[in-house]
Amino acid sequence: MDGYVVIPGALALLLALSGAAALRTGWMPPWQRRRVSRTVPHGWGQLAMAAAFAIQACGQFADDPVLRSGLGVATLLGLLGGLVLLVVAQAPRRDR
Repeated sequence: MDGYVVIPGALALLLALSGAAALRTGWMPPWQRRRVSRTVPHGWGQLAMAAAFAIQACGQFADDPVLRSGLGVATLLGLLGGLVLLVVAQAPRRDR
């Protein structure tokens, strides 16, 4: 098995578990608790990035170059969308 499939797949699994925990219970890893002020956008951002990494891992099995490049664009857009949500989650709240 190539590292091109294993590494994005492992990242997708870890981000999906962490994002689901953030959405379901509000739990954050200890090194992120001080910086993240909103857990819901953070959880959705992690789930978006997990989906992008899963698309990247599955895209390695595509034979058609057009499909592969389309999955690459989808991966890029998913990672950027997840990054925007993670930045929004770290912005300070206005009510404090």
